[in-house]
Amino acid sequence: MTNHSVVSAYLLITVPAKSSGDLVNRLLEDYPQFVKEVEAVYGEADVIARIETTSIEELHRLVMEQIQKLPIVTVTRTFIIIPNMHRVQTR
Repeated sequence: MTNHSVVSAYLLITVPAKSSGDLVNRLLEDYPQFVKEVEAVYGEADVIARIETTSIEELHRLVMEQIQKLPIVTVTRTFIIIPNMHRVQTR
């Protein structure tokens, strides 16, 4: 997905103890067209995924109707990236 039709978001996900790796693998396997990066982390959330969809509606369906319904997922928090207000450092 490229250009202006992309909605990018960070999804913070909480899972039961020692389940982070399982969710990382599941997201990559089940949603490769949406999940651009996913990592297990320490802190308030257990997994952070950067996802891209073609619309807010598609993002809603992905998070609310698919990811949140996974038995391993207990809490999600979604942060939509503001277009043209993010930068990537290149070295």
